[in-house]
Amino acid sequence: MLLYRTPLTRKVYNLHQVILWIAHGTCLLLFATIVGCSLSTSTVQLTPAARAELDAILTTLRVRYDLTGSLKTQMKVTIEEGEQSEELRELLWYKKSESGGELLHIQAMGALNEPRGVAIANQDKNQFVLALLNEQKTYLGPLSDGVLREIFGVDLRVSDVLSAIFANPFLDRRTDNFISVENSGAKFTITRPGITDEHIETITLFVRDGEPRVTDWHIHDKNGVLQQRATFSDYRNVSGILRPHKVEIERPLEQTQVAVNITKVELNVEINDSKFDAAPFLSEDFEIIPLSELAE
Repeated sequence: MLLYRTPLTRKVYNLHQVILWIAHGTCLLLFATIVGCSLSTSTVQLTPAARAELDAILTTLRVRYDLTGSLKTQMKVTIEEGEQSEELRELLWYKKSESGGELLHIQAMGALNEPRGVAIANQDKNQFVLALLNEQKTYLGPLSDGVLREIFGVDLRVSDVLSAIFANPFLDRRTDNFISVENSGAKFTITRPGITDEHIETITLFVRDGEPRVTDWHIHDKNGVLQQRATFSDYRNVSGILRPHKVEIERPLEQTQVAVNITKVELNVEINDSKFDAAPFLSEDFEIIPLSELAE
């Protein structure tokens, strides 16, 4: 839920939508569960056989992440906010560093395929950079769960980025306190407490030929009002790893919908560390604005 927009955030909001919402496919600090206190809710006790079956599914999802050292993605993004609609092309580079950090570079392209904006998240340097190339302005600050909430009014965690890119809501390791687990043939429906107090998450997945596919991830408040819906579809095998090629996100209260269509993806390719270096956007050619100023 967008809490507010300052004059500065309005200036970068469209690019923020592109960059942040995409990471839930991929786009950067996107698609998100809402931060807060954990909900105190009674949880289900699974039988040993059911727990073993579920653990096998969760392990397969985790292995896809573990086996992906890097990826390059091209995508078409459609953003609808109320009656307004915009289509953009996005490029995304992701890499695990040698020290185990997550490195991410997202580039938003204009109508003539010219770069319009760049976002870089470098976990090794604890650095987040948002550069608006036409305006020659760079917003710079630490990479943290809370900073984006203060800037854009949207609560996002670093783990939500990974969940979006890998279509795996369980990368935050919340895999024990399930409220319910229902199984009907190849379909599994898992309900768990949300991150925000009194929110509930429902995750649906299908298992085909031994390969689980997360298809839906819904977040409702205590009154059953939908806060966010993410769907993952058009799964394809890429270098031996199953990945969705279409992601849709809806936040009804904000009247915002995002559709991400992956046009090309490459896994475990060589990506030079310079791709995640923010130095070119921190030169004297750019006005450097601390991210903290956006929240004032």
